[in-house]
Amino acid sequence: MNESKGISKLDLKRRNRKQILLAIRECATLARVDIAKRLSLTRAAVTIITNQMISQNILEDLSTPKERDNEPKRKGRKKTLIRINPNYKFVLGAVISADYISIGLSNLDGEVLDKTFLPIDGSMEQREIVHFILTACNQLMAKSSLKPDQILGLGVGVAPSRWKDMHGSITQDGVEFPKIAYYLEMELNIPVCCSNLVTLYALANIDHVAQHRMNQLLIYSGDEYHVAFVTDGKINSASNRDTAAINRFIVTPNGDKEAGYPNGSVHAELTRPVLIRKAAAILGADPKTLTFREIDEAYKAGNKKIAALLNLVSEKIALLIYNYAVTQRAERVILQDFCFNKTGEKLVRDTLKKLSGTDEMAPELVISQLTPEHSFLAGSAYAVETLFFETGGTRRTEAAVLPE
Repeated sequence: MNESKGISKLDLKRRNRKQILLAIRECATLARVDIAKRLSLTRAAVTIITNQMISQNILEDLSTPKERDNEPKRKGRKKTLIRINPNYKFVLGAVISADYISIGLSNLDGEVLDKTFLPIDGSMEQREIVHFILTACNQLMAKSSLKPDQILGLGVGVAPSRWKDMHGSITQDGVEFPKIAYYLEMELNIPVCCSNLVTLYALANIDHVAQHRMNQLLIYSGDEYHVAFVTDGKINSASNRDTAAINRFIVTPNGDKEAGYPNGSVHAELTRPVLIRKAAAILGADPKTLTFREIDEAYKAGNKKIAALLNLVSEKIALLIYNYAVTQRAERVILQDFCFNKTGEKLVRDTLKKLSGTDEMAPELVISQLTPEHSFLAGSAYAVETLFFETGGTRRTEAAVLPE
C-alpha cells in the first residue's frame, strides 16, 4: 500500500489515541463503553487502544487490582473508569516577558513541582536569556531527580515586545522561533516548542470540560494590546496571525492621536506607555522611571487627578471589552496582565453590566490567575497540547533540524 495516498496506519493510530485522550480530558474520567459511543469506535478497538496506553502508563485504570481480578465476566457489569495519568511525563515551561523570565516544572495536570523567576530589563541579550533558560531547566530536572526521558518537553512563550530580540520569524501561521527551539532541544535533549505568548495564555485559560465550552476572548495588556480567540475549546488559528489587531480598535471617537493608528485607538488611549506618560504629567514625574505601583499609591493617597485618569481608563477598557466581545461573539473574556487595583476592576465590571443592559447579557469577565511567577504554566500548557494530545501520547522521534 502506498502511504502517500490516504492515511497511514501510524497516522490512524495517532488520531484514534488523540481522540481518546481528548474525550477523557473533557470528562476527567470515562469508561471504555462511553468512549466508544462518543467516538463511534467499536468497543473492541477502544479496549485494545486503552489497554496499550495503560501498559505504557499514559492512562490509569481506576479499579483496584482486587476488583479487576474478582470481577465476573458478565454483561452489565460495573463500568471501569479510566483517566489520564498526570505523572506519565513531567513538563517544563518558560515565559520570556518584557520584565521577567519565568520557568517551572509541572505534571500534565499543571500541578507545580518547582519554579524559578528572574526580573530582567531590555539590556539582557538573547544569548543570556537562552542560557538562563537552559541552566534553570537543568537545575529543575536535577532537583527533582528527573532524566530527559521523563520529560515530555519544554514549551516556551515569547511576549510580543520580545519577538525582535529573540529573532522571531513571522509566518502565515503566526510567529516562530526556530533557532531558539533548535539550540534548547539539542542542549536539553528533549522536544522544545516556542510560540507567541499571547496564544499560549489563551490556551492555558481554556476550560476543557465539554459543558463549559464557549467562545472565549483573551486580551493581553502591555506596551501593546494583543488578543487571542478560543472557539470550541481550541485556539482560533486565524487570530494567531494578527494578535495586535485590537490596537486599531477605536475606544474614543476623534480621541488621542498616535502615528500609524486611527484617532482614539486602543494604542493611543490605553497602552501602558500612554498611561504612564499621562500619569507622569499629573505627578510631575519622569515617565522613564514611573511605575504602576507609584501610580496606585498616588491613587490611594487621594490624588483626584490620578483617580479621574484611572476611572476614565477603566471605563474605556470596559467599553473595549464589551464592543470587542460583541463583535467576536465572545461569551467569556479573560484579562491577562492588566494592572487593576480593586476599585478599577469593580468599575470595569459595573460599566460592563451597564453597557450590556443585564447581567445575563454581559460576557463573563475573568482575571487570569497566571501571575508573573506562575506564567510559565502557559508554556507548559503549550507543550502538553503540542507534544502530548496532538501526538496521541506518542513521543516525537524525528531529530531536530538546524534552521537556515
